[in-house]
Amino acid sequence: MKYLPDIFALIVLAAGWYYLFFSNAARRLSGIEDSSLNRFRVRLRRFNGIVMMLLAVTFFAANNTVTEPRSAAWVGMSIMLLMGAMLVLALIDLQLTRRLRAEQQKKNDL
Repeated sequence: MKYLPDIFALIVLAAGWYYLFFSNAARRLSGIEDSSLNRFRVRLRRFNGIVMMLLAVTFFAANNTVTEPRSAAWVGMSIMLLMGAMLVLALIDLQLTRRLRAEQQKKNDL
């Protein structure tokens, strides 16, 4: 149980690394999505990968390095802000997906 938070931080770091460098899902939409929106989606997902990697570092710091209450509060606020940023980025991506799906259905109905 002692290493569980560290393992969780490593998994979050790996997920962020994958999103940043190896995720091709957004690029595969380039054939059906407007090119400027697709570039925005790719950048959005890469930025989300960076946020996830920072979140992993703060998880690790919260568990292993923070001992003073004042710095623990700063790390805790950082975790909340990074999780909020990740949620906002995911919601923007979801809105782009909804818009793309509506456009595709409109094309199919014609």
